[in-house]
Amino acid sequence: MKTHPSASIPRLRRRTCAVLLVFAFLTAGGLAAQDVKLPLKTIQVKPFTQAEGLGLSEEFINYFNEGLVKFLPKTKVAAQVVEEGAEVSEDDAANSVVVEGTLVEFKKAMIGIVGSEISLYRLSDHKLLTTFKAEVPFKRSPLNKDRNVGENTGGRTAFEIQRALKKL
Repeated sequence: MKTHPSASIPRLRRRTCAVLLVFAFLTAGGLAAQDVKLPLKTIQVKPFTQAEGLGLSEEFINYFNEGLVKFLPKTKVAAQVVEEGAEVSEDDAANSVVVEGTLVEFKKAMIGIVGSEISLYRLSDHKLLTTFKAEVPFKRSPLNKDRNVGENTGGRTAFEIQRALKKL
């Protein structure tokens, strides 16, 4: 006995619904696991400090912070980059991150290294998202003064922050 072709339509609808439900559960679980969505609304940068006994000049630290703030917008992980103390609206705070860091290493060699420990917090509830160590190289030269090394290593640190945010 043959069945009418329209009799298989309810079975097809049930299968389609089952497949869609499985897909929805799989994708919803992946989205719920993310703490932040890129691009962020705002990245608020607290000035980096230096570890005790590191001996970096204040000028170097200022140039490092300037380079970080200057290059973070070029990473395109946030709509805006602001310094500490700038107001961020309540609506934007849930998808905004605070960057806080400490310079922990400065090696002068043929290829020098500036190392920092960086923490990323969600702005709305100050939840720690991740902590990581970034080591960025610089080329030693008699022309490299605090400004050159500070701005360049601050800029490279911005791209390390971008990499960490993409892993979240």
